[in-house]
Amino acid sequence: MRLTFIVFMAIIGAALAADKAPPTIQNGSPCKADGSAGICASGFCLQLAHDNEGVCK
Repeated sequence: MRLTFIVFMAIIGAALAADKAPPTIQNGSPCKADGSAGICASGFCLQLAHDNEGVCK
């Protein structure tokens, strides 16, 4: 009974966590090429290799 409850809660938690879309960043705003700061609205983040952040284009 206890195992069933734990499995049920794990399934519900996974479903809620997977439902969230990544935040969208407007063009001209700072971004990170790996998407850790959000996804650019255009889908393109210009980040040079030596920079800590880029710009949504």
